[in-house]
Amino acid sequence: MSKIPFFVDYLTIRQSHVSGGLPIINGGRVVRVDADGEIEYVLDTRQGLEGSFDSRVELRCDGHTVEFSGNISRYGRQDNLFGYSFTETIQKINQLIESFGLPPFTAGEFFGYTDSGWTYSGARISRIDITCNYATGSMLDSEALLRNMAGHHIGRQKGSLSVNGATVEYGRGSKYVYGKLYCKTTELKRHKSRKSGQHVSEEVINYCQQVGVVREEFTLKSRFLTQNGLAYLGAITDEKLAEVYMNRSQLQRLEQVSYDNFSHLSPRLRATYVSWKYGYPLELSKSAFYRHRSELLKYGIDISIPNNVHTLPIRVKTIELSALNAPDWYQQKYA
Repeated sequence: MSKIPFFVDYLTIRQSHVSGGLPIINGGRVVRVDADGEIEYVLDTRQGLEGSFDSRVELRCDGHTVEFSGNISRYGRQDNLFGYSFTETIQKINQLIESFGLPPFTAGEFFGYTDSGWTYSGARISRIDITCNYATGSMLDSEALLRNMAGHHIGRQKGSLSVNGATVEYGRGSKYVYGKLYCKTTELKRHKSRKSGQHVSEEVINYCQQVGVVREEFTLKSRFLTQNGLAYLGAITDEKLAEVYMNRSQLQRLEQVSYDNFSHLSPRLRATYVSWKYGYPLELSKSAFYRHRSELLKYGIDISIPNNVHTLPIRVKTIELSALNAPDWYQQKYA
């Protein structure tokens, strides 16, 4: 597997310390009292930590359990066009929480089998967002790519294009994995248009626009992490997350595919493509349908999804995708 320049965009992590005695950090407490006036539970809410450049993460400690949630690669930075690896993310989070007198998150170990299963002394993770940037060549190409990707599935999740045409979502509301592709230029411009986003660099926006940056992102939720053995800090490596990303990525699958005029296709296969493209009925037998679908999927076309005839250009253009590493000038000025 070639090394893909993915990074972590968000993380929720917690760890309990049986010895206790840790500093209390919260944004207030919620107390639930029953009809008889008895306290049912007390819940510490997370304390928001405000960083420079309108950045924010959340931290909580009840004296025993420490919890962090947020995007540490954005905290205190003008942007996170390029973020940190998983290993770097944990290091950055630990540096922050140690400044509050809290112990670092550690890998820990499994020990003792009880009625509820193995107990674990280390940090547990309930959410990880992994992401990667791609260059499409221009803003027009990035928009065309997103329109095309709205016609794809990730497993059973069908792509859905946003109203502004700048985002494709897969599995919104899923408790397992939520994925999306979006135009980074549009996101940064929208953020800069707000009062809180005046820090966003025009240089970074221009770079994203010139190379047509599209970001692919997956939110791995608690159920996914648990079922795939990734709910414990000691079980996670950058290599394992890279494998997860590669298995779910749509853009990695298409990286070596060029979009052309399909003139080399057989007449019957080309007729199927044209009928699908312009919304005409596909008059195919069941076996022919599946055979044609299999062939056209190689070009990023899924004829099982009705095409919106208003979203595809008449002439299909070649879009060459390449995963982006942070350029030197960005590393020096913004990282």
